[in-house]
Amino acid sequence: MVDAPSTPGPSRQCYKTPSVRKRRSRVGLSNDFSVKRPRLSGGPIDVAAEPGVKHVEDLTSEPKADRFISSRPDTIFPMDTTPRTTRIARAFGLIDDRILNYGDPPSTSAIEDETLSSIRRSASQLFKYTTPAHPSSAASVLGKRKQFILALDGPGIPSDPWAHPLAWSPHNLIAVACGADVYHQNLDTRTIEHLATFPRAEAGRIRALSFAGGEAPELLGLGTGSGGVHVYDAQAGKRLRAWQDDANSQAVGALAWRGRQLAVGRAGGGMAWLDSRAAVPARVFKAHKGDVHGLTWSADERFLLSSDSKGGVHLWDARNTSARLGRARHDGPVKALAWCPWKPDLFASAGADGDGIIRVWSSSSFGADPHGQRAVPDPLKEISTDSDIFALIWSPHCRELLSTHGRSWGDPEPAPVPGSGTESMGYTNALVVHSYPTGRRIVSLTAHTGPTSQACLSPDGTSVFTICAREEAMKMWRVWSTPVDGPREERTFDRFTIR
Repeated sequence: MVDAPSTPGPSRQCYKTPSVRKRRSRVGLSNDFSVKRPRLSGGPIDVAAEPGVKHVEDLTSEPKADRFISSRPDTIFPMDTTPRTTRIARAFGLIDDRILNYGDPPSTSAIEDETLSSIRRSASQLFKYTTPAHPSSAASVLGKRKQFILALDGPGIPSDPWAHPLAWSPHNLIAVACGADVYHQNLDTRTIEHLATFPRAEAGRIRALSFAGGEAPELLGLGTGSGGVHVYDAQAGKRLRAWQDDANSQAVGALAWRGRQLAVGRAGGGMAWLDSRAAVPARVFKAHKGDVHGLTWSADERFLLSSDSKGGVHLWDARNTSARLGRARHDGPVKALAWCPWKPDLFASAGADGDGIIRVWSSSSFGADPHGQRAVPDPLKEISTDSDIFALIWSPHCRELLSTHGRSWGDPEPAPVPGSGTESMGYTNALVVHSYPTGRRIVSLTAHTGPTSQACLSPDGTSVFTICAREEAMKMWRVWSTPVDGPREERTFDRFTIR
């Protein structure tokens, strides 16, 4: 043991407890300047931060883009778009010109509705098939030409729309009453002949003409304003018979032939049965309350129709002319009557002056009801025209009905182009062809500049002559064509026979 050197006073080491010497750690501000930084588990300490306040990272500052999605809804529109660029894009149609557009997927009901709509559109095309027009139909003949084929002058044609100054014979002679004179022209040879002249002071104007058919196609009946009835041989040019109603001198309103017998309708409602071979009328009777305007026999000559100025239509049996089978009514005077040639019991009537309705009837429906009274039947078909109807003609070749018209009182119509043949959507002064039984208008055109007061059918049933007192003219129209009988197609069952 070595003694320590003595020093004045007590020694400090003698009283100090031995301990581990602490090394100063270089932590704090001096770390920024140290050559080697110690590895610490904690992050750097921000001495500027307030004690007790925890710093939270701002997540909203991060962009919301995804590498699989090109753009988000809030970044679809660019921030640098100005009103001027928007106007330019809208002007050039580029406002929605984007490659991808995002939206909600369509609902299931919308998809189903679109599917049903497409099915309906496809199915509707199957029902739009238009039946081709029959070769004999007016749609195939008059509908394509829409022009008259012949025009004849008729100075002095009666201005009364209820007169019948025109007739067409089975020998293709067209006769016309011009004042007190009667002319006829052979349409095959185009020769014109003067048939007769009646002194106006004695006979007045000629109001009715009618050619006979069947066994005596050369006979022409004439009715005058003084009540006289005359029968001429048109080919020979001579008068065969004459009757004069001296009792009341009622004007003749209509004539209708049945063989050599002639039915006469007069003003005041009287009717008479005449025979061209007898000098005395067979029967004269009161048939209507108004003036008789129309007479026509059925195709089989079993029934006679008569009409008057009061709107009455009467049906008579040829076997018993004293008994009326039935009657029908219109709300205006009736001149237009027509029997159907391909269905003998079918006939049509039409009224004027506020009526303007075409009605189709069946003669089999006229008769007595269970109580023994005459019942007024219901029409089979009605076609409303809101115009005066002066003539009706059934086509013998197809199921069509022609009508001629005067003034209209329905909706205002555009003024017709001067001259005939112009297509018309209305009924004023028109020639109209209707389909039966639908009643649909097939052809409609303006025939004259005035009322088309009468029409008659050609012997072959294809052409129609119309007359207009205002124009003092007659016009011939080719309306239908005769059917062409082609070779019958062979059918499968024609090769087999039933034994």
